[in-house]
Amino acid sequence: MKSHRIIVPTKLRLTSSIGFAKRLQSLPNAEEYEFDFQGLNWMEPFAMLYLSNEIRKCKSQHKASCFCARGFQNRTYEAHMGFFQAFGLDFGKRPGEAKGSDTYLPVTFLEVNQLEEEAAAEDIKVIGEIIEKRSHKLAEVLTQQSGGALVDTLAYSLREVIRNVVEHSESAKFGYCAQYWPADQRVEIAILDTGIGMRQTISENPYLQVNNDRDALNLSLMPGVSGKTYKGKRKNPYDAWASSGYGLYVTSRLCSSEGSFFICSGDTGLLLEGSKRQYLETNFRGTVLRLVLRTDRIKELGRSLRRILKEGDAIAKQFNNEEYLTASLTSRVLSRDFEES
Repeated sequence: MKSHRIIVPTKLRLTSSIGFAKRLQSLPNAEEYEFDFQGLNWMEPFAMLYLSNEIRKCKSQHKASCFCARGFQNRTYEAHMGFFQAFGLDFGKRPGEAKGSDTYLPVTFLEVNQLEEEAAAEDIKVIGEIIEKRSHKLAEVLTQQSGGALVDTLAYSLREVIRNVVEHSESAKFGYCAQYWPADQRVEIAILDTGIGMRQTISENPYLQVNNDRDALNLSLMPGVSGKTYKGKRKNPYDAWASSGYGLYVTSRLCSSEGSFFICSGDTGLLLEGSKRQYLETNFRGTVLRLVLRTDRIKELGRSLRRILKEGDAIAKQFNNEEYLTASLTSRVLSRDFEES
């Protein structure tokens, strides 16, 4: 039997996870593929969520081949978080089985219709209210706090990202995973869907010029820009949560200034960290985000949001007289605020 051994990297963070996923997409033909986890000693939430999806995709692309693994028995953290079961290896807890604690949320997949059923059961007309409740609860579980700037910041970021998945992705479900490291004063949240992707979503707005996935990501981070809400489009009068096009803009600015923000869809990933901007080559069907916040540097949320929104309003006014918003115009804004590395 022709076998191919796949050595898993020692540390799986953002860039190493993307690199490993690219390796999986170009494997040589074999009758058996063996994943070797022996050298793995560090895996972050983004890696667990992203790579569980990519390994499942790899197995689907090689349906006639056998898949096995070795060296995973000592990886108790990933097993408890549901990583192995998420891609089909019968080891550890299933996704969502671990109850979570004051420092983590395990790999979890949630059906969109489950949120809709919750809204109907509570006689709530719009799903945004359910998302708000869940987001705040997730933030409280993650921090073990009942309020304050950290909870409000995490709840806001979670709410805006989940709303984008539910309202725009056309995905039947989405996944999330998170870890809070109190000693490092850092929290990481990853959210993933396998829907239509940012390019198709943002292209629904006839006033946007979208030529590729990079354009779509740049446009999605501009204030007031949305694939669902634009001039002449009717709004639901009952929906106070209707997309304003500010969600990803505010979340990306908040995270990049107090940690880092990453969004990936199609063949492009965009990383914002401090004043730096970096594009990464990817191949992902759907959209995945990684939010990292330095909890020791989070300012009072209301003041931070007011500043970011004020800056966003000024940016949006720059483009009010433009018939079409193009990628070159948005690139100008990003170039002003983030130096490309």
